[in-house]
Amino acid sequence: MFKRKKTEGKTSSIIGREAEFKGTVIDKGSLRIDGKFEGEIQTEGSIIIGKDSVVQANIKAKSVFIGGKVIGDIDCEEKVELSSTGSLEGKVKASDLTIAEGGFFNGECRMTPTTHGITLEKDFLSEEKKED
Repeated sequence: MFKRKKTEGKTSSIIGREAEFKGTVIDKGSLRIDGKFEGEIQTEGSIIIGKDSVVQANIKAKSVFIGGKVIGDIDCEEKVELSSTGSLEGKVKASDLTIAEGGFFNGECRMTPTTHGITLEKDFLSEEKKED
């Protein structure tokens, strides 16, 4: 069974089930979308997209959990989780992508290394220099 871990902190903004929103959302905290959204989302926290939601947006966030439908590109610092009810169409850039059985993904994925201050290329180059 696929279970989502609790996100850090509390959700600071919510777009409710009956709400429809078009535009740009910029938030320093976490965001939950249960309704319909179209536009662009930028947050320093996590985004939770509820199972009945429809999101047509490019998303930039720390982490993204998808329970509903997303059409757009995701640029994520950490991980993207696609639940069994989730659907994602677009490009993903993240250090981790998890797709539960039954989840739908149609697009491209570019995995980025977890850096912790050091990029993978620098580590590789350092090892080459040691061997010389």
